Amino acid sequence: MSRTTHPSLSFATPYQQGNVNVKNRFFKSAMSEQLGDKQHNPGKRLAKLYRTWSAGGTGLLITGNVMIDRAALGEPKNVVLDNESDLESFIQWADAAKQNDTKVWMQLNHPGKQSPTFLTKQPVAPSAIPLGGGLENTFATPRALEESEILEIIEKFATAAKLAKQTGFDGVQIHGAHGYLVSQFLSPHHNQRKDKWGGSLQNRMRFVLEVYRAIREATDDNYPIGIKLNSADYSKGGFSHEESMEVVETLAKAGIDLLEISGGTYESPSMVGHNIKESTRRREAYFIEYADKIRERVSIP
Repeated sequence: MSRTTHPSLSFATPYQQGNVNVKNRFFKSAMSEQLGDKQHNPGKRLAKLYRTWSAGGTGLLITGNVMIDRAALGEPKNVVLDNESDLESFIQWADAAKQNDTKVWMQLNHPGKQSPTFLTKQPVAPSAIPLGGGLENTFATPRALEESEILEIIEKFATAAKLAKQTGFDGVQIHGAHGYLVSQFLSPHHNQRKDKWGGSLQNRMRFVLEVYRAIREATDDNYPIGIKLNSADYSKGGFSHEESMEVVETLAKAGIDLLEISGGTYESPSMVGHNIKESTRRREAYFIEYADKIRERVSIP
């Protein structure tokens, strides 16, 4: 919601802009619930949780990160959506979340190198660069992706989005923050490729653009697609504020429907207050300066 005071607006005011249409201004950001069953389908506890949130009155619920590849998990008991999934359990999850005229979007994610060693012995990433900051013992050095594998991952994002729409989710959100795979491609530190997927910002943003385009083609022009994007990585040699704004402008021109702002990675967790000014911490407004600046450059919600 705009920080500008408007006498006719309140949190209860419906919001409609483009493909984004919700009953009020309350937006629940993604949290990783880890409530998948042994087959990585959503369990009954997950449906109960979202039914409860829906009853609470939230206008838009974003699910915890749903993985697009069951061979690449970020955490134990992640939900996975692919062609092996039990779609009926996803239908039940979406139905539970949509009680009380609530909208629910599915967050889609691939962890890249941020998959712990007890889940993935050989993770993949844009480049074979290990995580630092004391995380070397928890996360193995990744293998650099082949181009054919990059294209396969893009297609898996599209498949998951198609199935999300099919099972009743009102939209999807690409997880492009917090050092996961999309974020790794955007980072000049973690992406040191020499091909068309690395180097310049235009090349580093190619992956997220192709993911967006593949999802759009797999759904339709009216299906809401959002992104959770780092305002910056807040680490030396990482994704910067200015680069982030250029990516947002490019995605907005391509047709993305909604931007959620975050920041930081496992190495520099600004999203939970690491290295944040005390005045900002007290307000819990970690990325408010970025939000003000990006509003001058794009009109998407």
